[in-house]
Parts: sequence; structure tokens; C-alpha cells
Amino acid sequence: MVDPKKLKFITQKDDKEGAPGARPPQAAAEDVSVTRKVDEVIAQALAAGASEIHFEASPEHTRVRVRVGSRLQEQGTLESRLHPNVINRIKVLGGMDITRRGIAQKGYFKVDLEDRKVDMVALIIPTPAGEKAFVRIHYTQALQFSLDQLGMYPQILAGFKKALERPNGLVLIAGPPGSGRTTTAYTCLQHLNSPEKNLASFETSIRYQVPGVIQGKPDDRFGFTFLDGLRAMLDQEPDVLYVGDLNNDQAARMTLGAAFGKRIVIGRINAASGATALLALLDMGMPGFLVASGVIAVLTQRLVRRLCERCRQPYAPTEMMLNELGIKPKPGLSFFAAKGCEACGGTGFVGQLGLFELFVPSEKVQEKLIARAPAREIQEAAAETGLVPLRHDGIRKVGQGLTTLEEILARL
Repeated sequence: MVDPKKLKFITQKDDKEGAPGARPPQAAAEDVSVTRKVDEVIAQALAAGASEIHFEASPEHTRVRVRVGSRLQEQGTLESRLHPNVINRIKVLGGMDITRRGIAQKGYFKVDLEDRKVDMVALIIPTPAGEKAFVRIHYTQALQFSLDQLGMYPQILAGFKKALERPNGLVLIAGPPGSGRTTTAYTCLQHLNSPEKNLASFETSIRYQVPGVIQGKPDDRFGFTFLDGLRAMLDQEPDVLYVGDLNNDQAARMTLGAAFGKRIVIGRINAASGATALLALLDMGMPGFLVASGVIAVLTQRLVRRLCERCRQPYAPTEMMLNELGIKPKPGLSFFAAKGCEACGGTGFVGQLGLFELFVPSEKVQEKLIARAPAREIQEAAAETGLVPLRHDGIRKVGQGLTTLEEILARL
């Protein structure tokens, strides 16, 4: 549990690297009780490992929600009359102008915990009901996983390691936001890390600290853009490079070009499958023959909630649900449902686990890609050479009692 009284907030003015003129918390006329309540919300969010906090206005109250994993959870409500002071507290922490209302504002602050600092990005968004405050939480922590611990099926794990051990090429990690892509990417860096290699990463925020990896991030307060940082990293001739955002055509072009040198490049991309990840690069203006020859693997993943082993209970799913996932009932195949107990806080789930699909472009896939075939045709061509669909990995983990059919359906 994080004690809100022990939170130390570092605003832009307190941070020597911050922008001049940012207002410290003492400078604003805040209601002390509101300050305490907002600090309690932040402390509870940090204790839960949340990635976002939402303060949303309504006529009845201020709704507070936090995102843990991929799901938003209700954190309670505050009286509607206090909403302006709640917004002011976030503005002050982020170094924003509390006198300006009805416009979007963005700020930054840090929370100094006993063991580490946590970076916060605060956004103020005008809405018809009043201003909304959105806080994104960026944790920096030591990496505690290896590739063997991520939960990949042995066939997928072996193929993925083989791709990472190639002398050069682009390895894409695909999925929606909140699907665990950053954790997987840094686990790859840790797997490849050695004193003989020069490893570097550049991303919007640094989630993990990995000794031996040169890590960088942009800072728009000083005009240091993502592309500036990516160029600087490439100038250092890394043997392994992780690029945290390929959803920009210039960044994608630079990243793909880097993969033709003597290096492995790992890139994170928003895409639902291996085929759509490759087509997304084409949509950003990349030539088909370069994408076909430069991308050596796409690992697609999702995160689902893990069933609590103490209270999970067997159940019989409906025939409609089984048909939706293409499952044929057979002897020995068991299904489990969430129940809820003290150990899991009544939710029926404890933690998360990954679902994975490894897409390795074959010659036929490359031909389809150059011809700009539909994603379905590209995916089918990959299946002919051994691709195990993401859905199959989910069904396998359902059969192992690790998660539920409902979780699989909700994520695929």
C-alpha cells in the first residue's frame, strides 16, 4: 500500500530540467481536503499498478476511474462542487495555468516513491459537463522477466528466439495498447544483452531500466522530438535497437531502413495481427519489397486476466460460445469460470497472462505482400507454413484452466 502522506510530488519547477515558471503546489489556492483526496486517488492508483487515472465531471459528482491492465475500474466519486478544485490540483501539479479554462492543457510531474520515481503526464480536456483531467502513469522499474517466463508455447518461443538471433532484420511486436508489448520488447533486449553488443532503445516513455542498454526518450519541452532521438540512437551504430513507436511514417521508414544494416531492430506497432502489421507499414508509404525483405518476424499478443487458482470452478459453456471460438467438445477438456474469494478480492482473477502468435513471413507471404493482397489472404498464406493463430493459444490456455472463454472472446 502506498501512503498518500509520504508521496513527494516533483513539479516542473522543482525539476531542474523542467520548464521555467511552472507553479509549485503551494502557489495555488487549493482546498486542503481536495488536495488530500486527489493525493489518495493517486496513491491508490500507484498501489494497484494502474496506468491511467480519469477525473470526469458530471452534474451529480466527479467520477474517478483508473486503468489496471486493459480495463477501467471505478475508484469512487467526489462531490460535484469540488470538481473545479480537483482540476486545479492536477493543473498545479502539472505546471499548467489554473486561470485558463475551456482549453486543452498538458503538463508533467513526478511522484517520488521510496524505491523509485514515477513520471506522470497530465492532460486537461474541456467537455460539455466540465473539464476532465486525465493522468497517464509511466513506471520505471527493473525488468523481472525472461523470454521463457512470458508464457509462450514452446514452438512459438523457439521460433521467436531464432528470429532474434538473426544477424539483422526487423522484428515487430504487434497488438493494441495495453497488450504487454513493451514488456515483451524489453525482455527481448534483456535476452540479447551482452558486453559484446551495443544495445539502445528510444520510446516515448521509459518503462523499464535495463543495465547495459542506452535508453532515450523525447522531450517536447525542449523541442527534442522522437525523430531527433531516433536519429541520435542510429548514429551510435547499435547492434540491437528497440523503437517504441512505429505509428509514424517517418519513424517507420527510419526503423525499417536501420534493419538492413548489421543489427536487429525491434519495433512496437498497433496492429491486430501479423498481416495487418505488415500492411500498416505499406499504408505508411513503405515499398512492398522492402517490407517483405526487411521484416523477419511479427509477434502478435494480447493480455487476458488469469483465473484465481483458489476459487476457480468448472462450468459448462454454452454451445454458442464454443461455436464462436471453433471449439469441439471432447473428453477430458475442462472449462473454468471465475467465482471470487478473499485471495482475489472477489474478482475471480489474479494478474494477467499473455496470448501469442508468431508470424514469420514465408516466400508466399512476401509475394502476397508485394501484391498488396488483403490481410486475410496474407494470414492464410502464413498459416500454410505453420502459423498457430492467436485464438488457438487462447483456447489452449483455457483448457489449462488459466483463463476463461469470456476473456478470450473479449480480447480477440
